[in-house]
Amino acid sequence: MTTVARLLDAVQARLRRGDSFVRVEEEVIEKSGLDDRDKSALWLYAWSFVSAQEQRREALAFLMAAMAREAGAGGGHWN
Repeated sequence: MTTVARLLDAVQARLRRGDSFVRVEEEVIEKSGLDDRDKSALWLYAWSFVSAQEQRREALAFLMAAMAREAGAGGGHWN
């Protein structure tokens, strides 16, 4: 089994048992040693386990932060 396949299994198992996306992102994906392209693919797979409502809420928070930075408010930040 390849490294990516093993990590894919780990991400799936942890998310299905109820680990949070953030925890899987920090403990599995970020520490994987994969290059950015493969980390991104793994991240997208993990993100697919997050509910559509939560995905939209997160996306809007990022967009609101971008608009605040663009407007010069300076209050926006990335999680």
